[in-house]
Amino acid sequence: MALIDTTRQFFDRYRQHDVEGMLTLFGPGGRIDYYPAELTGAATEAGRKIWSGLIDVFPDLSNEIGGVYPSADGRTVTAEVRISGTQAKDGFGISNKGRRYDLPHVFIVHGDELDRIVAMKAYWDNAAWFRMLGKTSLD
Repeated sequence: MALIDTTRQFFDRYRQHDVEGMLTLFGPGGRIDYYPAELTGAATEAGRKIWSGLIDVFPDLSNEIGGVYPSADGRTVTAEVRISGTQAKDGFGISNKGRRYDLPHVFIVHGDELDRIVAMKAYWDNAAWFRMLGKTSLD
């Protein structure tokens, strides 16, 4: 299997809300860096926290892969992914207004020689996410 396949499997499992399955795709010590949320750390802790939290707050959470681009050596993959969901409860500092978001993300995935994820960086427009969900202040 190639890292591009691992990356696709990650988002397939994310669509299925299979957090434990997502985590099995990370190598030992695998990390996430979700810059807009200022969340970094071990996937087993930080990843489990954010993915479980998003699934809890947005029970219809889904994603659609727009493109997956491997580096020449196959050790890095960049993925364009649209993530969407309808808020069902308060979370992430956002009061529930039952609003839906649909937002493009970019994920940069680095893998090891066994095509396990060792680092995943994610970027999105956090201000747009807040606006879509009706959060208009930073308090």
